[in-house]
Amino acid sequence: MAKEDKFSKALFVQRLCAFIIDVILVSFGASFLAMPFVDVDSIEKLNTEMNSVTESYINAEIDEKTYLTESSSITYQLARKNGLLTFITIFIELLYFVVYQLYNNGQTLGKKLLKIKVASLDEELNVNQMIYRSLIINSILYGFINFAFTIFAGQNTYFYGMLVIEVIQYIFVLISCVMVMFSKSGRGLHDLMSKTRVVRIN
Repeated sequence: MAKEDKFSKALFVQRLCAFIIDVILVSFGASFLAMPFVDVDSIEKLNTEMNSVTESYINAEIDEKTYLTESSSITYQLARKNGLLTFITIFIELLYFVVYQLYNNGQTLGKKLLKIKVASLDEELNVNQMIYRSLIINSILYGFINFAFTIFAGQNTYFYGMLVIEVIQYIFVLISCVMVMFSKSGRGLHDLMSKTRVVRIN
């Protein structure tokens, strides 16, 4: 308990701003590395088709069954086109949120700017704690499942399977946000699972 009482819990706004900064950095890095290998024209064409299908459904020009059939097909094609980007993103997230943060005293660049860090409740931070946290809050587990479904699942399995996974992910993150904002300890589900907390650096 002495360890936990040593620091003041980070404010939700600090954690949110740090998270946004980190997501932007990771997304930019992954996009930059994947750009030479991604078929941008095909992806833009598929995005245009998706917008057109969605607009047709909103305007009642197609029924729900047609909308689901066409949108699931486009979503699956987009996922396969973006497969390399997904893989690179997972790799960068592991390096940044696990390795870099572990060996940088529990701080990412976003956390450093906001003057907060991840601290262990029991002892010094270890790699298992950082992995448990990042799998959930940084969507690395979601990325792994998405990549696996893209390779091994068919169109319908991918569309509906990832829809369920996304809902679960959003619920988990929402509950964690509420816990961070309103609980006395300021710890989300990912903090509880990894026996960590995010604290302010005075």
